[in-house]
Amino acid sequence: MSEGAKIAVTGVGGGVGQSIIRALRRSNAGYRILGLDMNPLSAGLYQCDRAKPVPPCDHADYVPRLAEILIEEKVAVLIPGSDPELSVLAEAKSALEETGAHVFVGGAEAVAICRDKLACARFFRQHGLPFVRTVPVQEAMDLAEEVGFPLIVKPLGGSASRGTELVFDAKGLERHLGREGYIAQEFAMPAVWKDDFARRGAASVFPRGALRQEEEVSIQVLLDHEANRLGTFCSVNRLQSGVPIHVDPRRIPEAEAIVGRMADELIGVGLTGPTNYQCRLTDEGPKVFEINPRFTGITAVRAAMGFNEVDAILGRILRGLSVEDARGALVQPSDVVSCRYVDEIVVPRDRLCGIEE
Repeated sequence: MSEGAKIAVTGVGGGVGQSIIRALRRSNAGYRILGLDMNPLSAGLYQCDRAKPVPPCDHADYVPRLAEILIEEKVAVLIPGSDPELSVLAEAKSALEETGAHVFVGGAEAVAICRDKLACARFFRQHGLPFVRTVPVQEAMDLAEEVGFPLIVKPLGGSASRGTELVFDAKGLERHLGREGYIAQEFAMPAVWKDDFARRGAASVFPRGALRQEEEVSIQVLLDHEANRLGTFCSVNRLQSGVPIHVDPRRIPEAEAIVGRMADELIGVGLTGPTNYQCRLTDEGPKVFEINPRFTGITAVRAAMGFNEVDAILGRILRGLSVEDARGALVQPSDVVSCRYVDEIVVPRDRLCGIEE
């Protein structure tokens, strides 16, 4: 069934959707890619074999239109490429799969826990696992008394560091206390920063008014559609404005073991598919501060290094690949790193109004 199978990718205007496309292009299975996005100027639409516009995922017509497209295009697998769509697709998964397409998203409960950082913190704390202390922003002063400054203030369901701010004292925290839909978290400071922070304070972690985004450990755990664990890819990344620009694959057994236990707990509430765990190595050990139940913006980087998670999952669903063979196809190297740059495409003007052609 895989030869020429059509794979639909949503959210191709963003980095995650475009990374999925690039990973698909590295497969030898001959997949045809259908790009879906609400913006006809999204670059990813013009990197696909076919493309169609869809309404925003919070629009009443989103799921019905998506179902129509899956039927019309005879889509084999639908892969979400943006955060806002995850909860909507998880809730509508059964209805959408009546079209004959496999919708590659985890169960609604697992997705809801991951997407709500407060619920996520409570879930893992109940299981004795080291997710950073997290409270509604209105309780941030109590958290500061317990764990000290700095604290992170961020949106409850945000991603890619949007709306995130590091707060160093009570005065700075006061202006956030009335914000609805925000949380406060302890700042999981990397152990290697401690001495620098003791000497220079805020300037060591917030230089030039921007959060220092280094020593961020990204652990991608790949489950197939039956929740079999296929592989784990661990890297230490440097980010710019929330986007990884330097990816250094490393094995960190202690962090990977903790994340493996977290994945097991989420499997118990319906997790399947790819999930990314972000953590830092503190002087108290690894602490996870964010979990995203999806592919990521460096999915294509991992694929280029030999860990093509998109192809492995599709192999399980469409090509009858055994669990053992899928695991064997996923390799994490130790002798390469990735340095990323922004690329561009040029699109003929007359294609902008005819993306379905």
